[in-house]
Amino acid sequence: MPSFTSSLQVAATIIAAGLPLVSQAQYTSESSVPPGYNSACNCYRNVPYGSVSWMEPTTKKLAKQVMDVWMPPKTFSGPRPIVYYGHPNGASSYIAKDSKATSLWSKLVKPLTDRGFIVVAYEFRHPVVNYVEGKPTPRYDIQKAINTFVSKHAEALNADPSNSFITGQSRGGGLGILTALTGKLTGTTIRAMWTYQAQTTFNCNEMANTFVIPSDRDEFLTQCTSVPDAGSSLQSVGPSSPPIVAGYDRPFNMVQVPASKVDVHYPDFGYQLCRRYQTEGTRQCDGRQSVSVDNAWVGVADFFAAYIQ
Repeated sequence: MPSFTSSLQVAATIIAAGLPLVSQAQYTSESSVPPGYNSACNCYRNVPYGSVSWMEPTTKKLAKQVMDVWMPPKTFSGPRPIVYYGHPNGASSYIAKDSKATSLWSKLVKPLTDRGFIVVAYEFRHPVVNYVEGKPTPRYDIQKAINTFVSKHAEALNADPSNSFITGQSRGGGLGILTALTGKLTGTTIRAMWTYQAQTTFNCNEMANTFVIPSDRDEFLTQCTSVPDAGSSLQSVGPSSPPIVAGYDRPFNMVQVPASKVDVHYPDFGYQLCRRYQTEGTRQCDGRQSVSVDNAWVGVADFFAAYIQ
């Protein structure tokens, strides 16, 4: 099993080095405050970043290219680093301000905004689930959301795109990693990532050859939906890829398995990602196994704060 570097060790090293916390961002166009401010949550709701709408099969509801923007307390004047969050399973970009300890707001949004981060949660399409034959593969929504936020709203909100971070669960984590590694992001630097249950390749042949025992590969390929240009984070790791914590709710297998065991939350998506990081000469991939959903975001604010420059 690869020996992965502990993210907290890396974070402690950076903090001890006394690196500056923020740097002034560069903006590309005229900026304005987003519409839809809600004082009850100190956030902007349903901010558009595109004009596409679609019927989401996992919820059977109409979805749109919108994002919510959660602001830190006014005591944080900025420039404010940005965390981008992608939801799981086509659920919703909407996060309720719920003070229960088990809520996503309590576990993720509040710890980040309390540290001065802006949190952007977007609605987006999945490159496979939302693919329509004859149309471009919809893997670039997160890229568009980030670029739109930076060009239209970052300066007005005193945000710092040069200190940007990616987080997300399931499809939101998988597409977030892919965007960080392959996206054409204007004026944005992704400093680090933190994901849970993220799929790190949408390429059926790569999944079969990487995870499935040879005798089951044909069976796996008949069940795997293959679409053009779906993308692979495993193929996109390089020496300068951002540090990442990649958590999964089951133990790593570290060997090829029967086709029936490989699903969209298969934990070896993270194991293989960290192996690719090692192959590229960097050990800054913290693959975590058997992490419960209740503990999925424990430490995320400290981890991101350590990589602010």
